[in-house]
Amino acid sequence: MPEQVFDVLRSELLESGIAPRHVRRIVAELNDHLQDLRAEAMDEGRSGPEADAIATRRIGDTRLIAEHMRRTPELKTWIYRYPRIACLYLPLAYALLLPIAPLFAGFANPAKVARWGTALMLSAGVTATMLLCMQLAIVMT
Repeated sequence: MPEQVFDVLRSELLESGIAPRHVRRIVAELNDHLQDLRAEAMDEGRSGPEADAIATRRIGDTRLIAEHMRRTPELKTWIYRYPRIACLYLPLAYALLLPIAPLFAGFANPAKVARWGTALMLSAGVTATMLLCMQLAIVMT
């Protein structure tokens, strides 16, 4: 159950623009703290489900943690901190990277590129042969 609560916290924080490295750190710290609290309750003689309930109650409301992190601009990704720059930079970056994208696709799928290249060369050869035959037919008549 607590892991599910932290999964909800993780998705809330990521959706609100908190940088993934900060989200991973806070969720790991909360998990460690929860395990420590659970072990402490077990040492006091509590049963497993009771220790889980006590540990979860002592962690507190994760919505308050999420709200505090949302209000801290240093934890947000640069896109959320500087939206005007992102509106200028991202389209420019995509426009510059667009011509390079086929190269990455080619490196990722060399067999398909070789097959495509072979088919392209064969079709060019057939077209050239047909045009040569048409030209010869025109010259011969």
